[in-house]
Amino acid sequence: MFQDKQMKIIIKLAIPIFIVLVIFLIYITSQKNKLYVQEEKKPTLSLTTDSNIFRVDSILLYSSANALNNAEMQEDYWDLNLYQYTDMAIHIDNHVSISDSTQKNTVKDLYIDNISFSSMPKKGTPKLYFKDSTLFGTGVINEEKSISDRLNFNVISENKSDVLEPSFYADCSNPIILSSVNQEIVKNFVIRNTNSSITFDGNLLLDATILLSTIEYEVTFTIHIVNYLDEEYLCEVVVPITLGDENDINTIYDGSYTLNLSDLNYRFYKMEV
Repeated sequence: MFQDKQMKIIIKLAIPIFIVLVIFLIYITSQKNKLYVQEEKKPTLSLTTDSNIFRVDSILLYSSANALNNAEMQEDYWDLNLYQYTDMAIHIDNHVSISDSTQKNTVKDLYIDNISFSSMPKKGTPKLYFKDSTLFGTGVINEEKSISDRLNFNVISENKSDVLEPSFYADCSNPIILSSVNQEIVKNFVIRNTNSSITFDGNLLLDATILLSTIEYEVTFTIHIVNYLDEEYLCEVVVPITLGDENDINTIYDGSYTLNLSDLNYRFYKMEV
């Protein structure tokens, strides 16, 4: 009799515990299924022989410096706001030398985004700009061309480009032109007027005793390409703003410094949905 009562109590306790366990297992299973569906829908990147149709072939960097006048030139001194700039020409290879132009290696849309400075300079404030090709290698700053979030390019056929606007040839025959400007390195750089000419280039950094290590940094952004098959490719690019060679034989102190980055491993990954 006593054993029967014990058995009834155990059964009464076991049933709700069993029900709770079943509900718990159903909940866990449903959550796993939701997660699996979300992961299926999330775009992924692949790098296969077939999808690796675009790559960054080379980046030409031209670095110099310039200054803005804080006020009109006084009789005995200049009051300057000193900045450093690096113009970059980014060349993209679409393997047209291996195969003819096709819908796969012809650009339909192109833009850059995810702009950041992965390492900041100790002096100044860097900003990225679009620059038209006619001003490459000059210290001109146009605040209307600054890039805060995203820059869309007009993809066009050859010989129809407007150099004043972001334009890119569908066959990848022209480079992407950008400029990284490190502003306000010295806000009030005073130079005495000795009736000698002032050279507005990298010599200003030497005159202001700016150590190059304090104004070197890296700029990072993502290039997106959509081809005529509506396939999207993207490549994260890190550009080092280096202002002299390893032995300091050639530096921006000479007026300007040019660096050509080639043999790059910047491939475009295909976006899989």
